[in-house]
Amino acid sequence: MALKSIWQWAAATILATGAALFGASSHALAIEPAEAATKPPLTVNVFVSTRNDTCYDRGDVAAITRFATGARDRINAQGGIAGHKLDLRILDDYRDANRAIANVREALANPDSIGMVGLSSSDRSKAVFDATGKEIKQKNIPFLSAISVNSIIADYPNVFTMRASQDDERLPVLAQFVRRSGFQRPAFVGQRDTLFSTSLADGLNRVMGAYIVADHRVAMKDNKADAAEFPAIIEDLKAKNADIVFLAIGGGSNGEFIKQLKAAGITPAVMLTGRINSVPKDIRQDYNGSLLELVWDRLPDLMNARLMNLMAGQPPEDWVFLGDKISTAPGWAKGECEERPASATVDPTSDDNLRAIGIGTQYADMLGLIAAAARTAPRDVGIKDLRAHIIGQLTSTYAGGRGVFQGQFENWSFDAKSRTATRTPFLVQLAPGMGRTQLAPLQFARLKNENLRAIGTQYLDIDLTRVFSVDDNAKTFHAEFYLAMRDDGQENSIDLIEFANAVINPQTNDRQITVRMLANGEKSEAYPDGMKIYHVSGRFLFQPKLETFPFDTQRFAINIRPKRGDKPFIVQPPPVEMRDTAVDADGWEPKDQYVGYDEDFVTTIDAKTHQPSIVPFYKGSFVWIMERETTDYFLRVVVPLLFIMAVAYVSIFIPLSHFEAIVTIQVTALLSAVALYLSLPAIDSDGTTLSDRIFLFAYLAVTVMIAISVLRINPFITDRPKVQMALTVAHVVLIPVLALIMAIYVQRASMGLG
Repeated sequence: MALKSIWQWAAATILATGAALFGASSHALAIEPAEAATKPPLTVNVFVSTRNDTCYDRGDVAAITRFATGARDRINAQGGIAGHKLDLRILDDYRDANRAIANVREALANPDSIGMVGLSSSDRSKAVFDATGKEIKQKNIPFLSAISVNSIIADYPNVFTMRASQDDERLPVLAQFVRRSGFQRPAFVGQRDTLFSTSLADGLNRVMGAYIVADHRVAMKDNKADAAEFPAIIEDLKAKNADIVFLAIGGGSNGEFIKQLKAAGITPAVMLTGRINSVPKDIRQDYNGSLLELVWDRLPDLMNARLMNLMAGQPPEDWVFLGDKISTAPGWAKGECEERPASATVDPTSDDNLRAIGIGTQYADMLGLIAAAARTAPRDVGIKDLRAHIIGQLTSTYAGGRGVFQGQFENWSFDAKSRTATRTPFLVQLAPGMGRTQLAPLQFARLKNENLRAIGTQYLDIDLTRVFSVDDNAKTFHAEFYLAMRDDGQENSIDLIEFANAVINPQTNDRQITVRMLANGEKSEAYPDGMKIYHVSGRFLFQPKLETFPFDTQRFAINIRPKRGDKPFIVQPPPVEMRDTAVDADGWEPKDQYVGYDEDFVTTIDAKTHQPSIVPFYKGSFVWIMERETTDYFLRVVVPLLFIMAVAYVSIFIPLSHFEAIVTIQVTALLSAVALYLSLPAIDSDGTTLSDRIFLFAYLAVTVMIAISVLRINPFITDRPKVQMALTVAHVVLIPVLALIMAIYVQRASMGLG
């Protein structure tokens, strides 16, 4: 055997090691490819708008690109769309109407276009439809836009919007909130001659009629509402005693208007069309009335549960999309922008970054929706008929109240008539003296008959005190915690709450939990007035991810949902910094905690009429992220295994004249490693754990030592000094190299980088 062949054999051994260690668990992470796409590719065109007027890149385009590309790859791995591979084209208009028109025309001209996703800004969208509306209707390509004004898409049966309808979602919620909250004299103040503001004002006047006591439209000056008109408007609001003002003058002008309201001696509730945080902090904290807004995501102190599950165990930097400084932005010249500290790091769960993630994940879900709708079409369908089939699915299978597409991040359905997403907004308020926003006491959900269902907000906290008896195989853990909830005089109690992941006792068919009341909400010297407090203990389910066991981090959750169908609620926890983080966790180290929310639904089908329907509800998750303590594993496994490996390695330095002793030691080491593995508690995992791969490496390394030892005394080798020398070098060097590779792999895998 030549020296070159020996080194080729050594290289092959290293590659085999990599395959054994890394390939063994790959099936747990990879997407199994479905039937390969064999037909010509189809194209989904995604419209984005890069901004250059903000101090820093807001990350929207980067997030859309990342998540849409990921959705494309998943769709292709699952067989594509009706046998076609999916291509993705991202078209940027840079917030220019002419470019937006050109991009849409380019997408329409592509004969392989199976969908279009995106296009926001009411004014820019109107320009696009004015210029290309006839072609959009003729091509009949499914168009999932981001347009918020219904009138723009009303005459186009193939155009939908992932935004909630102003007429079907925003206005009914605003009207119901005003009536149910006891407001008597609402008023409107908005921009003059802008489509969104005019549409909102007309809608409010339509649904409330004479209920509106004042309607003011402010002229725009230098892209802001003209503050010179504010005093006269505020004087009229004061004279008419308005108790709530719908304010749609733009985020940059909200603060000045609210400041002048306070100075004039009136503090009505203010419902903003933008974000409450657009009002300068000193102004919003000093205002004596409630500030309100409608939001569809990024709830106060609540995280999207699906998104957090996806982010779990991944490097935080992979989820940061906020970009670099935009030096050409006007704010720098005007002194309105501030430099970031050189040492500043972006929190992936910050409000701005979550906004970018939310936009990107919506676009990704739209690609998934197009693919899901197309999968029910015949395999031999043509592109023209496939487009029509997708549109038909969006207005039937995924019609609001009848069915839901469960996206990777959100649930999606569309109003069959207006073709707008049925996404009922949340009401968020900044109450006087609170210092931070929270969900308003009253929320709404839309039912199949288009009526709004009132949903209460439970101001609730769970203080986890102890976690013990974690069983990876049974996928259960025991927990003790205190549950505190606000008693609002409407018979709130723990009886309204179901612990959704509590283990069910097969003998009693009830949850394995015990509850003891500590405070009943009445006035007390020991407990806060108006608070009901319970001590709860029980056994709960969790979903361990054991690929990196025993260097793993797991998610322990207490999931709650309404127990009674007539008492739905959504949870509002206290601020993160106010929650108790001290937890006694046996064998685990707490690292983080959050409260997540998710929308779920009850699906029913009428057996007589075959009509499907869904009833939505919210569920909450109090989650603790904990890292497994590894001291015991090091002492019981790693240290003994190191000694076994060391003894086997040292044996190679025994003279070959004592070959029997060498092989005896190495075989004994191999058997010892096997016995050590068999002595460990079995872990019921779908794939191999990191612990399994450590032992596989030990078996392989000792086997390689035995193989080299046998080769070194083979007569064919002993007569070739160069080959003998190569084997000796391989014996001495190869094993440490393999050990170094394994050490690096274990370190990376334990950090979630494997």
